[in-house]
Amino acid sequence: MSLVLIVEDEEALLEVFAEVVEALGHRALRAHDGEMALTLARTEPPDLVVSDHMMPRRTGMELLRAMRAEPLLADIPFVLLSAARPAGREEADAFLAKPVDLATFEEAIHTALRSRLPSASLSAEGRASGATRTASGRVHEEMLQWVAHELKTPLSSARLNAQVLLRKLEKRGGEDESRSAAAVLRQLDRMSGLITSILDAGRLSGGKVELRPSYCDILPFLRELLQEWRELEPRVEFMLLAEGEPVTLSFDAERIRQVLNNLLSNAVKYCGEQRRVELGLSVSPGQAVIHVRDWGVGIPASELRTIFDRFQRADDDPARGHGLGLFIASQLARLHGGSLSVRSSLGEGSTFQLRLPLRR
Repeated sequence: MSLVLIVEDEEALLEVFAEVVEALGHRALRAHDGEMALTLARTEPPDLVVSDHMMPRRTGMELLRAMRAEPLLADIPFVLLSAARPAGREEADAFLAKPVDLATFEEAIHTALRSRLPSASLSAEGRASGATRTASGRVHEEMLQWVAHELKTPLSSARLNAQVLLRKLEKRGGEDESRSAAAVLRQLDRMSGLITSILDAGRLSGGKVELRPSYCDILPFLRELLQEWRELEPRVEFMLLAEGEPVTLSFDAERIRQVLNNLLSNAVKYCGEQRRVELGLSVSPGQAVIHVRDWGVGIPASELRTIFDRFQRADDDPARGHGLGLFIASQLARLHGGSLSVRSSLGEGSTFQLRLPLRR
């Protein structure tokens, strides 16, 4: 049995984390802030620390650095949790973004206790340089982090509790109750996606997103992405249209994945009865052109001019999106030095084109 120190200022979330840890067969030690956690760790060094970041008295990053500075505590694995993306999070053994998935949380506990890990940040988002931040930029970033914490912390608690409930109901065989719990989880995931999109849009508008590009052939990346969508949507026919020749360029894989996932998700939603989506790759002078095409309902001409603006949707159904996905996708394309455009006709479908510089 291992001793796991859990540090979280939200009581409900602290208790559900402790319940999960104890269900895994470990002993949970609870702390409500970073200063209390450091005192407990000095008194009884744990085998693992799981800590939120935004807390009173001492943040999660401050706790991590204080422990790393003390010889008796320096080698204790540290899992950092946060709805924001704190600078320096790669110093932790693992980073989990809130709201935390139950299975992901359990796996992080198992992995951290087995061996010490390198940084396992789940996001490709870069850190803005502190030396170049203006005062207004710092306020903007602090506000975004506050919003992330205040919204995603209770959401994380609700989601974890719903997952624990669903697991118990499935063991009992309560089908109706299980369906209800699963429906709650789906709505919580929608809320989480909306919050993430709002934060992404804010960071992009404020110039707070920094790319982490790699120079490589994009074709294998597209093949892998399309295979994921074939497994996710087996009733849809996904086609890859490419010549097979290497197309090498500099791009941030996680951010381009975000762009294309948005385009493919929209194509699946609006593809109509044909249930067919095409992902294509071609080369024009100085550019790689990636297109996503469907043969569905299409977009009215009156909507095309504003389709990449914030809070714009091609229809009035809020269940189909929140109107930020295409704005974020277009801004990420611009950040790469490229562009995002669309051609569409009602009843004939839509084709979105992502253009990225080859930079040979």
